[in-house]
Amino acid sequence: MPRLRQISAAFAIGSVVLLAGCRLDMQVQPKQNPLVRSDFFPDHRSERPLIEGTVARNQLHEDTYLYTGKIAGNFGDYMPFPLTKEVLERGRQRYDIYCSPCHSLVGDGKGFVPSRGFSRLPPSYHTPRLVICLT
Repeated sequence: MPRLRQISAAFAIGSVVLLAGCRLDMQVQPKQNPLVRSDFFPDHRSERPLIEGTVARNQLHEDTYLYTGKIAGNFGDYMPFPLTKEVLERGRQRYDIYCSPCHSLVGDGKGFVPSRGFSRLPPSYHTPRLVICLT
């Protein structure tokens, strides 16, 4: 009988510990739905007007060649900005952050994300279709 009490006590304590972590703070936190009336601001809007000169992500397309690589529908053959050491370093830094987890540091498509069970390998940057010939 004492063994049954110990098991019951351990089960009860374990249940309390596990259930103490089941909180819904993030799901039930106060939030403001967009485009609804709000008493927080004097103009009763829940969203604030954009700051003058703000450009939404992926909305600044002043230079078509910079964003598409094409001039009059044909691929261009020059860099749309000066190629400096700082530009190359920033490009390497951005690749290391955003691309290498899937494509690896050498671009062969065998980064650490595919090794964790990603269903499809990302393409290698060494395929003939993606290699730029400078000869």
